[in-house]
Amino acid sequence: MPPKAMMYKDEDGKEYKISFSEELQMKNLRAARENTKWLRMNFYAKIVFIMILVLASTAFMYLLYRLDVINFFTGLLYSR
Repeated sequence: MPPKAMMYKDEDGKEYKISFSEELQMKNLRAARENTKWLRMNFYAKIVFIMILVLASTAFMYLLYRLDVINFFTGLLYSR
């Protein structure tokens, strides 16, 4: 039984017979494009995560600063 002929459909709709190595190259190209897409999404997610982390740490530092300004324990000592 002869192997089934591999077909490639062009953007125009034309079909071509392709060899096994060409099919492997096309699969490799498709996988590389998908990998690039996921790497780009991962990069943007890391940037967003870093921005959230910087915002949270800034808010925490501001909270500590405001608590230091309040001077809670000294106010309790001299409240009489």
